[in-house]
Amino acid sequence: MPRRNQNKNRFLECIREEMPAYISSHIIDVVNVIGDGHCGYRVIGLALEMGDNWLQVRKDLIEEINANEFLYNNMFRSSRRSELLLSLDCSSIPAPLDKWMTMPDMRLIIASRYNVAVVHYSKFQFFTFLPLHSAPTLNRKTIFIGFVNDNHFIRLLMSEDCPLPPVVSMWMRYHASVAEG
Repeated sequence: MPRRNQNKNRFLECIREEMPAYISSHIIDVVNVIGDGHCGYRVIGLALEMGDNWLQVRKDLIEEINANEFLYNNMFRSSRRSELLLSLDCSSIPAPLDKWMTMPDMRLIIASRYNVAVVHYSKFQFFTFLPLHSAPTLNRKTIFIGFVNDNHFIRLLMSEDCPLPPVVSMWMRYHASVAEG
């Protein structure tokens, strides 16, 4: 077996060991991205077929927060909303720690901006995030994102029959009625 395949298989096994046991066998593959503080945004860009356009993802999320100011002020308090906007405003490489993607706040914003389901897995947290203000569709894309090593996001490619974690409670409280279904 070529060395590259051995390294990839070893990496995949390490990721499976770091994920919750109930989903480990459902991980088909992993897409690792550059770990420069923009990794979460890189994962989203790749999953949405935007390429490695992490900067556009940041700009889109700023637009989402500003376009739905009332909603996000209610969800986060206006001070937290301002913190999120400041954390998104970054084009430096590497990104400083205060500019890294945060969980769960950004996942609801991502789901809402792009009308996708975002499934987040880490060793200790696993949730599904749905759009807050758009109607469900039959062909809604699901983005699986993993958080590993306590500092890095990766894209997870999952089997079709993988179990989904519960929907985050914040969605239950703040979603518009059109988003139900």
